[in-house]
Amino acid sequence: MRTINRLCDNSKNIVFIVSGRGRDNLSKWFSLCGEIRIAAEHGYYMRWSYDKEWEICGQNFDFGWIQMAEPVMKLYIEATYDSSIETKESSLVWHHQDANPGFGSCPAKEMFDHLESVLANKVVAVKRGQFIIEVKSQGVSKGIVADEVLTSIANDGRKVDFVLCIGDGRLDEEMFEIIENTMSRIASLQCNNFCLHSWTKTK
Repeated sequence: MRTINRLCDNSKNIVFIVSGRGRDNLSKWFSLCGEIRIAAEHGYYMRWSYDKEWEICGQNFDFGWIQMAEPVMKLYIEATYDSSIETKESSLVWHHQDANPGFGSCPAKEMFDHLESVLANKVVAVKRGQFIIEVKSQGVSKGIVADEVLTSIANDGRKVDFVLCIGDGRLDEEMFEIIENTMSRIASLQCNNFCLHSWTKTK
């Protein structure tokens, strides 16, 4: 937290946490970081400063798919000991990090295919991450958040000359790609150069 606060204290920096975690947990964890911006649940909720209210992503989502996805996940809960379902406000996540590795990975692939088949006609995205399967509405992603943040900064007349993006898994790859494309577009409009660094740790 000390490092984050030091970054936030510099008026030239804008620090944005983009997470799949819920807004309540993120508010608690970063309660001492007054200048930080946060996107929760992959951007379904955004808060541009600590003293402002959470904003919901601008689209009107239909969450009727939850009634179809949850029974599928429960089938695999019964078959995979120590796996669990996390119900968020905008998504469902099946966790199998505590399951026996030999029993977790195979059901994960089966569940992924099962969910894609059941939800084929729904406007949702089924994603496979590190020990998780997540189902969420299309139009909510870390990449969209990154584009919105950088575009907003540029539209405010601020020069974006350096971007450091850090992620810890395959679900962050889209964010890296979109940031590079967005920064190239902004740089061409502002006629300036920028430095982009991205880092991800995969297991």
